[in-house]
Amino acid sequence: MKERDFERLVGGLEIDTEPNAAHKDRLRQQMLATFETVGRSIGPSLAPTPQKASPTVLRLVAKVAVAAVIVVAAIFGTQAVVRHASGPPSLNQVRQATQRMAWLHAVVTEHRDGTVRTEQHWNDFSSRKAYILASDRSVIVSEFGSGRRELLYSPQIRAVVVSELPGRGLFGADSAYTLVDSFSVFAARNDVTVAQWTERHEGRKVLMYEIDRADPGVTIGGRRVDRLRMRLMADPETRRLVGAHVEQRNSAGAMLSRQEWVVSYPQSGPMSIYDLGVPESARVLDHTSQTIGTPSQEPRPIPTPEDLGRSRLMPLEIALPRPVFVGTPMDVRMPNLERPRTGPRPPFLVPLGTTNVALGKPVFSSDPEPLIGTLAMITDGDKEATDGSVVELGPGVQHVTIDLLERHEIYAIVVWHYHLRPHVYRGVVVQISNDPQLSGHVRTVFNSDRDNTTGLGRGTDLHYIETNEGKLIDTRGIQGRYIRLYSNGHAAGDVNHYIEVEVYGRPAR
Repeated sequence: MKERDFERLVGGLEIDTEPNAAHKDRLRQQMLATFETVGRSIGPSLAPTPQKASPTVLRLVAKVAVAAVIVVAAIFGTQAVVRHASGPPSLNQVRQATQRMAWLHAVVTEHRDGTVRTEQHWNDFSSRKAYILASDRSVIVSEFGSGRRELLYSPQIRAVVVSELPGRGLFGADSAYTLVDSFSVFAARNDVTVAQWTERHEGRKVLMYEIDRADPGVTIGGRRVDRLRMRLMADPETRRLVGAHVEQRNSAGAMLSRQEWVVSYPQSGPMSIYDLGVPESARVLDHTSQTIGTPSQEPRPIPTPEDLGRSRLMPLEIALPRPVFVGTPMDVRMPNLERPRTGPRPPFLVPLGTTNVALGKPVFSSDPEPLIGTLAMITDGDKEATDGSVVELGPGVQHVTIDLLERHEIYAIVVWHYHLRPHVYRGVVVQISNDPQLSGHVRTVFNSDRDNTTGLGRGTDLHYIETNEGKLIDTRGIQGRYIRLYSNGHAAGDVNHYIEVEVYGRPAR
């Protein structure tokens, strides 16, 4: 058999990237068939003989051995080899994976002129719209699909100004109004190089893509930006954007603005500018051209609150208890700990009619006789960090279950364990179900149990420090009647605490 025939034979072996039992047997049969084919080709030359083997036979035997090694490696390590060979995803693949999602939501923390501002961004990729809610309650909506217009609400003048979409979008990128599009526009320029590497960020492995752009052609507060540095972070498994870091500097290298982006992918977002707190009484000032196409064509009106009906969203109003950290601040050091946020929690949007449906509802527990307090205190509406408000359960893994008495659409769960001190509770798992035993059809909406001490599976959510704001968990409208919350003590002790649990939803339709 000629060498090229052997290479063609080995190249024809079908190798799966995820070997299983059937796959191993199939590879074994292919290996045996390879040996048999080679044996037929070289005939009795492979049979034992006292004579010295010829160089040709030795070369063929070596090739058969190589083929066996290839097959064995395919069985036991193909997945890792193929993944390594394929390399990390390209920037274009990250962009495509991100834009395949229905919605992108980003919390943007900007440091500028010694102050910290927080914005929220929503990208509706299917409708090609971008929404921005600024810290001063101003709102910008960019319609970069067929409409090609911009809506700007100013709380100072209480008016919505409608104008034609500007040619430059986010960070001065041409016709790019989302973060991933802006980065891609700059990256496509001949004078820009995209650096790419992998590192750990906040306890997990991420892919980094960075560009350094000179003279992006924008200003901040009347000051010219001479250098823009953008860094995208992507999940290597999903290939989706998970965060970003943006710096804008002047010609002297001084920092004009620094932004940190934290990205998530909710199932829904604002349907119009009114969903972001714009009052219905706000005036609409249309500055677009009055004739588009034929002279008789009227400008397209923006949807009114009446047009939107039940799809309208509103910021969730959560009455917070007083911040009462006492004593010497603890040095909390543990892996996978969420970085504390600066400033108040950004607005969280929920449908109209959403209320705390857990208030006064019955509570059950794996520890039916708490060491301190009663189970009813967990849903009594008292969130203050006082001795008369806290419920203390026994040590180890414990859980509490709230019965909402009927099925609800649940949009958020807010948990206060014990915010008198900056505790970090271990093994926090939150589940929703219609089964009172939570033995079937269970949806896990939060899981920070990295060690699987609860037996519910290893979690990927980060641990967090207790504050008076509580932990808000986005449940995305999941329907259910029973809410169960697990914990396994805290970093400074083995017992478990609850002050209050609020469940925001509305009756299921």
